[in-house]
Amino acid sequence: MERLEKILRDLGLDGALVEVFVYLAGKGKSSLEEIYEETTLSRRAISLALGELESAGAVKRDGPDYAIEDARKALQALLPARLEELKAEIYSYRPVTKKEECPMVEAIRDEATVVPAFTAKHIDAALKSVDMVSRSLTWLDDQSLNAARAAVQRGVHVRVITYKHPELLPDARALTDAGVEVRSHEYSKDVRFMIVDGEFISFAIREPPKVTQPAYFGLMIRDRGVCRNMLEYIFEPAWEDAEVVEKYRI
Repeated sequence: MERLEKILRDLGLDGALVEVFVYLAGKGKSSLEEIYEETTLSRRAISLALGELESAGAVKRDGPDYAIEDARKALQALLPARLEELKAEIYSYRPVTKKEECPMVEAIRDEATVVPAFTAKHIDAALKSVDMVSRSLTWLDDQSLNAARAAVQRGVHVRVITYKHPELLPDARALTDAGVEVRSHEYSKDVRFMIVDGEFISFAIREPPKVTQPAYFGLMIRDRGVCRNMLEYIFEPAWEDAEVVEKYRI
């Protein structure tokens, strides 16, 4: 059972969780009292461990008994939750770097493919809030979704106004599941921007069509007054008038 214990510890489990899992994996099925009699754990520790393992789907309850019928499937049941936890930790980690002076207004131009990474970077940097208007959610990929999830988990208030369209519903649902507040409004067709912590605003302007793939022109402004006005006169009125994503059906 040493290898099983190592796998469990690699998954982030320790203490009673490991001992109870290993015991049930060997026995197949046992009651709380049987586990108590054959281990050094207290009844309370066993009860808490069983509850957590059952909630994760690793242990099944059968009357007074708890069972692990297939140890490999039970381990897989523990994996997704732990993976999401680790992803959140990774995306919320921000190394301490030397503070550099940034221009108040900056213009950038880049290919559309860098938009998700750019968005994830600034969501990662958020401490209090992220407010976005984005018609087509082209910035959303696994990296930016995990960044949004991690931001919400560390207490950042994330809001997104998007367009009401059938193709966007799965992405809107993914954001909602990550804890992001999502609403739809036709105004999202007119402008695309992101405000971070009420201090930084980034506008995304798609270039006119060309023979080749058009790029995005971005205008970044680091000014609290500009952000305050954008929130007061643009974002908040649209947000209040927008439709909550859970309410619309396509």
